[in-house]
This record gives sequence, C-alpha cells and structure tokens, in this order.
Amino acid sequence: MKKIILILIFSVYLWSERQIYVAERATKEIIIDGDITEQEWGKTPTIKRFYRPGNSDKKVNSNTYVWIKYDDQYLYIAGKMEDKCLIGYIEKQDGPVWNDDVFEIFIKPKFKSLHYYEINTNILGTIFDAFFHRRGVYYLKNIENFSSGAKVATKIKGTLNNDDVDEGWEVEIAIPFSAFLKTTPPPKKGDV
Repeated sequence: MKKIILILIFSVYLWSERQIYVAERATKEIIIDGDITEQEWGKTPTIKRFYRPGNSDKKVNSNTYVWIKYDDQYLYIAGKMEDKCLIGYIEKQDGPVWNDDVFEIFIKPKFKSLHYYEINTNILGTIFDAFFHRRGVYYLKNIENFSSGAKVATKIKGTLNNDDVDEGWEVEIAIPFSAFLKTTPPPKKGDV
C-alpha cells in the first residue's frame, strides 16, 4: 500500500517534540459529507492523542481524533471532536472562524521553507484559508488572493449556541493538491 509521510505541527505541539504521522492512500472514494465512517476512514485514527501547550504529559480535557488520507487529487483530513458546548456563528468565507468551535490545519509542504498554508473550518463548515510567506505575518492579501478550493462538511451532535450539554462534532475536508502548486508539486510515495 502506498503511503506518504506527513509532519504535522499542531499548535499543541509547539513546546514539545514534533510528531510524524503516516498518511495512507485512500483505497475507496471518500465522500465529503461530514459522516466519518469506518468504511472510508478505517478503524484507527492517524492521530489519537493531543496535549496541552507546554506540557506534553497532560492530555487535553476532551478527546479529538484525526484521520489523514490522500489520493492523486486530494489530501483528506477528518476530525471527530468531543465538545460539551457547541458554538458557531461565522458564516462569511474567510471570516474569523477561530471565534467559533474550529478545526485548524497548518500545512508547510517544504519543511525548511518559511511559507505555509492555513485552512480552518468552523462547526458550520465555513472556511478560512490563507497562504503566508512566513510565520507571524498577517497580510489581508494572503487571504484575499488565496483559495484552497477545499471541500468541507460537518456533522453536529447536539444543538448550537445554547446551554445544554452536547456530544461534539465531526468534520471531513478534501484539500486539492492543486492548491499548493504555487510552491509544491503533489507528494509522491515516501515524500515527507
């Protein structure tokens, strides 16, 4: 089975060691409908453990599971998050989705380069995507001039924006490799 290796740096790992995850090639079509099924994604998530920033010994309060796959056209990422209070208001593309419950992805195709991509989606499926020439630089043109073309779907387990106790939410994302052609060709077997 062909595989590519992804080095993902999540904000929760900034103060601990980088983790290396192997993304498997999708063997069946993945339908982006917000429903994470075992037939599409498999039983075992790619990432099962998240930690608090600055303390890799202490787990976060609620569980998050992430699956990563790919085919010739897309990088697929799915997330299943436990969340007792579901919040989502932002409906405008490239709006401040990080003020809602959000799933954030940072992609740095060439590890030694300064540029990276940010693709976020909130619980409503609203996308914020941008290309940054280097870390810590926020230019409005990075957002306006870049569109990843990502497909997103979410599934909510509970009710939005009220005080009851919810279960959580799921997200499926298909990011076309063509979004990165400006800086990086699609990955080949064994690429890191």
